[in-house]
Amino acid sequence: MNHLRKIGLASFLFLGLGLLGGVSGTALGWAPTRALTVTLICYAVGLVLALIAFMQSRHGQSLDGTTKFLARAPLALVTIGVLIVFLRAMIAW
Repeated sequence: MNHLRKIGLASFLFLGLGLLGGVSGTALGWAPTRALTVTLICYAVGLVLALIAFMQSRHGQSLDGTTKFLARAPLALVTIGVLIVFLRAMIAW
């Protein structure tokens, strides 16, 4: 398996764990501060991995479609998520 695929999958994993920790952290009996800490750490690691995969996928090498998707999609998902949060804050919803 290509290293970009591995980094992209790891990014998806950490972003998913962050989402899961934020949604079900308090349901598991964690304190809200602990759930928030775990969520933010997972999101930070996922974002760093997404940035690394995206930057490495731009070096002009020929990649197949799956590798391009796994290397570039996590950063796109983070960007879309930030845009949604920003728009919700702007319209006070």
